Amino acid sequence: MSSYLLLLIILIPLTGAFFTLSTKNDKNYSSGNIYNVSIWTMLLNTFLILYVFSLIDTSKQGIDIVEKYSWLSSPKIDLLLGVDVFSMLLLLSINLSFFIAEIFIYRKSERSKTLIASELLFVSLINGYFIAADIISFYIFFAAVSIPLIILISTYANISKKNILVRFSLYSIIGALLLMVATIMIFIHKENNIPLNMAGNVNMVGALEYFVWLSIFFAFISRLPVWPFHYWISAISSSIKNPLVFLVSNLIPLMGLYGFIRFWPNTVPKTIAVYAPVFEIICVITMIFIALISLSNKDMRYKLFAYTTVYYLLYLIGVFMPTNTLKQNIGYSLFSYIIIVTILSFIISHIEEQKKKLDIYSSSGILCYMPKASKCISLFILASIGLPITPLFWNNFIIISEIFNYNLMLGIFVMLSIMIIGISFLEELYKQKDKTYATSSLMQGVDMPNHQFVICLICMTILCLSFFKPLWFVF
Repeated sequence: MSSYLLLLIILIPLTGAFFTLSTKNDKNYSSGNIYNVSIWTMLLNTFLILYVFSLIDTSKQGIDIVEKYSWLSSPKIDLLLGVDVFSMLLLLSINLSFFIAEIFIYRKSERSKTLIASELLFVSLINGYFIAADIISFYIFFAAVSIPLIILISTYANISKKNILVRFSLYSIIGALLLMVATIMIFIHKENNIPLNMAGNVNMVGALEYFVWLSIFFAFISRLPVWPFHYWISAISSSIKNPLVFLVSNLIPLMGLYGFIRFWPNTVPKTIAVYAPVFEIICVITMIFIALISLSNKDMRYKLFAYTTVYYLLYLIGVFMPTNTLKQNIGYSLFSYIIIVTILSFIISHIEEQKKKLDIYSSSGILCYMPKASKCISLFILASIGLPITPLFWNNFIIISEIFNYNLMLGIFVMLSIMIIGISFLEELYKQKDKTYATSSLMQGVDMPNHQFVICLICMTILCLSFFKPLWFVF
């Protein structure tokens, strides 16, 4: 049992959020203080996660490090925190991504209390969600993690798009209520707060079994961009240009994916699991639909949203494969995927900002006068679609191969979706680098700052090292 290390991973960003809110409203110093608090908070947490990673036996299956805390005495409820290699990969990638995001934020207008405090609160809650090892603490973080995004949507959403807030809030409340009811039913049935990995051993029968597991199913679905629940995230992605808010909103589906990994399909009763093929069909239809829309959409940020949707659903289909061997491959892929999405989000934001400054409608040819941004976005787009120098290449190959082995038609449609989204990305990249569209007025554009360019190169180096040895940073 570790000494409060897992609890600290949750508390450090939460403490940073409180410090951010306590900074003085001085125009000359406030933004700098907020920036310093946020960047040092994320750096400290990233190093702490690396230290915890070094304590884990990476060859061991299941939860390795566990912390137990007493919560209530009547009824007796103890809360468990625990991590395995998979959850640690997600923790590391998310905290590293938000540290990268802090480095990319250099304008004072992007250092508001609301933005940074909500970001740190989100990191704290999602860390808790990945660390929670019992059904009650898992539910608490599941329900709470949408609060920062609701705050950010209400602050940064387009005025004409406020219905997004209502839609997302409704989905979040319904999902939280369904999981709350399922958690209470399991607690009453077992008369105890049970570990997550024991949820499948709860012997329920008849209508109660269907009700509990379908509630869990729809709770996780409410956080995923699967038809008909995909509207809220597509609306956010198209209406909010702030890259940090975009990153937060596109990490919410990771909660649904992680929930299925912890509950499905190994622990779900066979009476419920027989319906999995129907859900797989819905997933692949959503993938094709979103990929085709991205092909006709000229907005690069929407293409990035489409990419995140297609790959989340790819990993979700991988979770439903009748094998236990894919979870680690999904974890390695997600580690690279989250970093790639973070970098692309901020580079795209920089390009959009230059378009606005230059008062041009089209981004065609704009990268001709931004050589550093051109190199970075080219590398990360190629990495996103499977450049064979990152973990995405081998691990996605294994996941797709398993899907083909399971169902040939399902594999063909999944591969088609990935190809369409890759073509969509490459088509837009070609237009942005095409000199025939470039004009002399674009020369006024500002390239990426040097520190951002260096961070991009460091991130690409991390991805390349992870290609040869996924856990190279564990000593």
